Amino acid sequence: DGGGAVPTEAVTAEDVGSRAMVNLFEQIRRGGAVDSGAAQPLALMLAAFSPEDVSRVRVGTLSRYSVAALRAIREATGVEFKVRAEYEEGEDGDGGGTVLLSCLGLGYKNMARAST
Repeated sequence: DGGGAVPTEAVTAEDVGSRAMVNLFEQIRRGGAVDSGAAQPLALMLAAFSPEDVSRVRVGTLSRYSVAALRAIREATGVEFKVRAEYEEGEDGDGGGTVLLSCLGLGYKNMARAST
């Protein structure tokens, strides 16, 4: 989750590239539209503060940060997400699944923004 650890020893550019490739392919394999790091909680916040309409976010697996964000959003704003696991059979017989989260946005508007 996150993968933001700072290495304690020198790492070559090839090692960094290989690690990034492995992480990218893992996120793609999980099937989500948002990575499991910092982008999931941000996407959930954007959905919660979006116009008063249904917002949907698809993720591969929920990270622990996203679960904490869902709790904080519910506590601070009262917005609750509907969470639905969706499974589909992969080409290699591996049952890959995604999680679809949906909510009704708050309709937040930035009143300090100049109107045109």
